[in-house]
Amino acid sequence: MKRCCMQTTTTTPPPDFFVDPFGYLLYYIDLLFPYIMVVVSLLVVLVLYWILTRLVRSSLTSVGMGVEASTGIVLVLRLVFFMAALMIVINAFETSLATILSLTAIFGTALGLAFSQALGNIVSGLYVLAARPFKVGDYVRVAGVEGIVREITLNYTRILLGDETRQLLPNSKVVSSEVTNFRVAVADILEDKEKTVEEAKEEKQRRSYIRSIDNAIDKLRDMASDADAYRYTFDMNIHMSYNQKEMQRRFDVVCKKYEKVFLALPTYQVWAKPTAAVTYRFTFIVEDPMLIIKKTSEFMEDLLEYYIEGAQ
Repeated sequence: MKRCCMQTTTTTPPPDFFVDPFGYLLYYIDLLFPYIMVVVSLLVVLVLYWILTRLVRSSLTSVGMGVEASTGIVLVLRLVFFMAALMIVINAFETSLATILSLTAIFGTALGLAFSQALGNIVSGLYVLAARPFKVGDYVRVAGVEGIVREITLNYTRILLGDETRQLLPNSKVVSSEVTNFRVAVADILEDKEKTVEEAKEEKQRRSYIRSIDNAIDKLRDMASDADAYRYTFDMNIHMSYNQKEMQRRFDVVCKKYEKVFLALPTYQVWAKPTAAVTYRFTFIVEDPMLIIKKTSEFMEDLLEYYIEGAQ
């Protein structure tokens, strides 16, 4: 008949302090060492959390993201660092790998169920922040909506429309849609204009045309070298029954009128020829994106005056 007995563990008593004081100290240091390491590790995690959250908040503020965005991202960081601290504590007490995996799975499932939509919005917001397709103040066209970006949060991007109303565009839609940003560096525009002048001189273009480009170059040189401008484009369809040569002459007159309004003489070109119509693409450059909102409609109206009158 087998006898069963409980396995007992014995611990070695500490050496006598008066006999071996150094060994006495080493005994208790060795006994407390795992707990000391846990405390040190948790302090390191806390310091890293504090530094990283401050960097994130300052970075988000510098790119124009609101308080809601920074609060959401800090919440995610808090959860990540909490998981790291939890793993340190669990590992310190030599918990089995199966227990660690079980706790991680349970925590992850609960977190996913509770914050699935919120985390999706956070991911979209983080993508917008990382990819930087636009920043606050840019004039953009996203998913059929265009205007000036006024605020970027984790959940949405707030856009000022042409009629000066505000629209909240979900960041999930921003991520899944084509984005057109009309911002362009002044240095790049200046380089293009200088090349255009050289080409115009070689082709012996009209002096008035070359002079208008030179005026634009002077305006651009007055701006800071690292400044940005906005090159905006729009299309206009003119029925084939209209005298296209006369339409183009009227376009030239109107563009000349707006040369002083914009940074450079507005330009146009035949962009397409759909059935029974000609599509013209107009381009103008402004320093302030609000001019796009305030002047585009007026510019279009002047361009279409001849067309509306019905002259043929």
